Amino acid sequence: MQEGDKICIVRETGTDPVSSANTEMVAALVTLGVPLYAAQPFLETREIVECEEKRIVTWCLGTGTNDGRFKTRELIQWWSDEAWLLANPEHPLAYAKAAVANHQRLVAGVKTSVPLALVRKGRKFALIPFDAPPARRQQLLDALNP
Repeated sequence: MQEGDKICIVRETGTDPVSSANTEMVAALVTLGVPLYAAQPFLETREIVECEEKRIVTWCLGTGTNDGRFKTRELIQWWSDEAWLLANPEHPLAYAKAAVANHQRLVAGVKTSVPLALVRKGRKFALIPFDAPPARRQQLLDALNP
């Protein structure tokens, strides 16, 4: 950072940046046109304090969007304000927040889904859940026979 630079800092303690809600928010802000601070957009520090590791994740952003429409601090406040998001459903931030929530739901669904075995016999096929009991598996396979 250089003296005189104005930046907006988003900091979080004790969280993996890959799974951090702040990382999702920063992605949304960047999508809306908030620039990452070019000299140091991301900083992760780890310090041993009383024999335990203390992890701090810091995002450095510009103070507003490139087009001047939005101030970063306001966007950050609105991100966590459910009443504001409900009152402003057509705001680009509301769309970005909805996209993040949808992504989270999709990932959760994929993580909990059970793979299916695809078994073909001629023009027939069966989708058999990998966790199906043996009797159910055999029932599905038997249905493929004429």
